[in-house]
Amino acid sequence: MQKHARWEIRFCLFAMMALHGGVSLAQQAEQAPVFRPPPRLPAQSAEPAQAKRAGAMAESFRAGTNLLSPGAESEAIREGRQQHFILPIKYTQGRIFNPATGKFDAVNLRSYGDEFVAPTIDMEPGQTVRIGLQNQLPAEPDCNVGRGVNEPHCFNTTNLHSHGLWVSPTGNSDNVLLSLYPGVNFEYEYNVPDDHPAGTFWYHPHRHGSTSMQVGSGMAGMLIIRGDRLPKGNGSNGDLDVLLKPFAPRSTNDYSEEMLIQQIPYACFDAAGNIEVDPVTQRWICKDGQVGKIEDFKKQMTPGVWKASGRYTSINGHVRPTLPMMAGRLYRWRFVHAGVRESIALRIRKIGDASLLKATAGSPEERADEVAKACTGTDVSLFEVAADGLTRADIYPKNTLYLQSGYRSDVLFSLPEAGAYCVFDDGATATGSISASAENPKVLAIIEATGGRRVTDQKAFMQAELTASARTFPADVRDQIVRDIGNMQLTRFVPHRSIDRAEIDRSGLKDISIDFNIVGSDFMVNGKPFKPDRMDQTLILHKAQAWRLTSSGGSHPFHIHVNPFQIKSVRRKGADGQPTGPEITDGQYAGMLNTWKDTIFVQSDVVIDIYTRYQRYIGEFVLHCHILDHEDQGMMQNVEVVLPDGKGGAAAQGHH
Repeated sequence: MQKHARWEIRFCLFAMMALHGGVSLAQQAEQAPVFRPPPRLPAQSAEPAQAKRAGAMAESFRAGTNLLSPGAESEAIREGRQQHFILPIKYTQGRIFNPATGKFDAVNLRSYGDEFVAPTIDMEPGQTVRIGLQNQLPAEPDCNVGRGVNEPHCFNTTNLHSHGLWVSPTGNSDNVLLSLYPGVNFEYEYNVPDDHPAGTFWYHPHRHGSTSMQVGSGMAGMLIIRGDRLPKGNGSNGDLDVLLKPFAPRSTNDYSEEMLIQQIPYACFDAAGNIEVDPVTQRWICKDGQVGKIEDFKKQMTPGVWKASGRYTSINGHVRPTLPMMAGRLYRWRFVHAGVRESIALRIRKIGDASLLKATAGSPEERADEVAKACTGTDVSLFEVAADGLTRADIYPKNTLYLQSGYRSDVLFSLPEAGAYCVFDDGATATGSISASAENPKVLAIIEATGGRRVTDQKAFMQAELTASARTFPADVRDQIVRDIGNMQLTRFVPHRSIDRAEIDRSGLKDISIDFNIVGSDFMVNGKPFKPDRMDQTLILHKAQAWRLTSSGGSHPFHIHVNPFQIKSVRRKGADGQPTGPEITDGQYAGMLNTWKDTIFVQSDVVIDIYTRYQRYIGEFVLHCHILDHEDQGMMQNVEVVLPDGKGGAAAQGHH
């Protein structure tokens, strides 16, 4: 385990230029972003001298964390049983590349720490992980005065959500009902269970009223549970990380596997408070000396604004970066869609004619034209092995990877030969888009692949590479894993036991229905805007239950905290609102049946049935639409898991 991680730049474009003896594709513009992965958040030592050198928290705050003697705590950290991180929240100066001008725009945005890109936090099963959140943002006097609960407000008040983690939602664990005002420090403590699945998760603020403004400002980072558990002959499943270990980044100069997708709608304002726009194109601009910011919810976060702005989706804080890679090598990419305004239909395709790339494409039409003319070569197959951080039972091949806000996807792929490749968004349909209108295709990044082997059959190559890794496993599981790979299966790495209808029926609980809708200015779940003091769903510990998801007004991504769910059916919505026809197994729902997730996009024309079980944790949390400005405006419900009463129902709360 990496105890003291550091900030790393895995590849330098200058080296690639020297290798090619020329100018890289991304440098058709005046400047091009140097791609780098997210930094790692360094763990804080329990040694007082080291803590002082690391700029530890205020004495009053730090004193509250040292419940063990310094020697005992140091030993726990060295042994990997504990990790301490410090996560300050402040305004940070940064730069975002603007392909339309070929220049970097200066920005001043809310962020985690001293760097513009939020750091990756690494955890392991069985650890106690403490994250000291320090709200160093400026005070906002009376920000609550005259504001309705579902009117976005208090943009500098925050908290922390560990999206997808299976931990307690109460106290100082994954508690999103807390409010940390400017000047307040608070230590979150996650007791990661020994049986927590290894996988790709993420963290972001979740304070009702300010979530979208803060996540839109870039406050989102990857949170990775790294596991080293082997499958065992007794039936105990293992961590996919063990099988994929040979394909991890090979050195500090190697390309990162972490891909954080964001949309940051920064704007520059004139003296009257209006957004600066180009007089011809009406797209947002920043003049020399101006600094972009995110401060006006109505002008920067509401529907339709993102597309009109002309801003670009970023990867790890970089817009349209060049990614130096190797052909004929198996890669794992961990995607996190941490954006709030754009659905991504991601593809990788060989570039037919690099001269047809237009790095300064500004309008949606120009970007779509660039894709149509330049991204015309061989498709790269993406083999999905995990969804929302949870290992799939199968290896599912896709040419198009659909990523909605809140989604995660781990994919394996290889580049068939040396050359340049488009990483592009092929455009979502209106019903399949967060923005409620069809998305145009656009280039997100460019791969420059060198060296390596030529791959003629991408599926066979992937299977051969995984099989070679599996042959190093213990004899009591080796043959089964090798057979599974040949059948495109990963049965010995699946973390959750499947739920069948018999388990649902034994629980004896009524099915739950969730419907998203917008009427006028009301953003609602089941016909009601969010109300903090109303408990909407009471769930019973140790029970399994069926839920039905629909969207009556537009399409919305459903997300629930704590316990993931298994997708059981996706069918068309009939005139009576009930499911009709066969299962939908194509488009964005391809490969979804029986997979485990915590976020699912509910198109307005479908009905989705899911099963879930309530394990281990009780307490209050929320479910909501993961279009975060919808959540801030009321598209959310309170949820609680309670103890059973021993008679098939819920136990009364308190001393009764």
